[in-house]
Amino acid sequence: MNTSNEPGEFERRAAALLRDSVDNLDGATRARLGRARAAALDPVPKKRGWLDFRYLAPAGAMAAAVLATVLILGPGQQAAPVNETPLSALYDMDLLADADAFEIAQEADLEFIEWAAAQGELDGAGG
Repeated sequence: MNTSNEPGEFERRAAALLRDSVDNLDGATRARLGRARAAALDPVPKKRGWLDFRYLAPAGAMAAAVLATVLILGPGQQAAPVNETPLSALYDMDLLADADAFEIAQEADLEFIEWAAAQGELDGAGG
């Protein structure tokens, strides 16, 4: 086995045979080989199928629009219930701001305190 970069006897004989075979070709065969080589080197046009971006992009956009319409205008939509959280948050803020509110909240009978507060509001509103 030859490990150097110089070609061995086999490589030299093979190269000489290939050169001789090319030199002995007739013109018609050379022309056919030239056309075949050119056709092989030309880029192959891609065959476009139905699963192409030109078709999928508009279809996807249409599907997204239909989905958005169904979600927005779909049946069974009920009006959102009135959110009473801000009112309870203001009530909590009043309790935190009042120094006596903590002591009242520790009482065992909170129902009585709520009743008394409601009566005071009624008396204040009516009088």
